[in-house]
Amino acid sequence: MRWTTEELTAIREHAAVLGVSTQDYIRQSAVSRAVDWQRQQAAFREMARRRGTSVEQLLQQGMLTDDTV
Repeated sequence: MRWTTEELTAIREHAAVLGVSTQDYIRQSAVSRAVDWQRQQAAFREMARRRGTSVEQLLQQGMLTDDTV
């Protein structure tokens, strides 16, 4: 992956503030996003199951009216 100069600067600065290497920062950020995505997918599957529909149908515009699982 390639970053712009501004993106790389922001990554390096934030990593330095947190006291971690740039590589550790990138790894930790990627893991965090992946885990968040997995949790979101699991929540969508559970909502769809409870409503007796598919995730695809659930995510169609207007189907979600609240964030209650």
